[in-house]
Amino acid sequence: MQGYLALPCLLMAAALLFSGCGMLIKDPEIEVKNVALESADLSSVNLLVTLSINNPNPLGINLKSIVFDVYYQKGDEWNFISHGEKGSFNIKPGMNEVTVPVSIKTSAIPGAVISALAQGEITLQIKGTASPDLFGISPQIPFSTITTVPLKL
Repeated sequence: MQGYLALPCLLMAAALLFSGCGMLIKDPEIEVKNVALESADLSSVNLLVTLSINNPNPLGINLKSIVFDVYYQKGDEWNFISHGEKGSFNIKPGMNEVTVPVSIKTSAIPGAVISALAQGEITLQIKGTASPDLFGISPQIPFSTITTVPLKL
């Protein structure tokens, strides 16, 4: 009879342990820190998107992915122009920075590039999610920002 009770007790203890650990582990906080022009020519505009990631946990964690879309503002509308993505990597406790290159084909925004180059800047919106791997659970942590990027080389 003791063997029959041992398995349910072990399962209950494991469930309590994992549910308790889940409450102790906090989601990282992600912000877009900077968007900088890397290069520009007639065919593409290359940006570097730097994300600030605060890991409030005492241990490092793995981020399965960071994905985001880049939009430019035309009047009152936001129009998709590019996608950024970074695969699996570890972040240490505390503040971390990750830079993701993004290439925008000028053919996707012909009028906007000419106008932006003439004005010397472009207003962008970046919206995305980060997916940490927290003991097999991968919540989607959203982030977004609106920023103006100088386009002077």
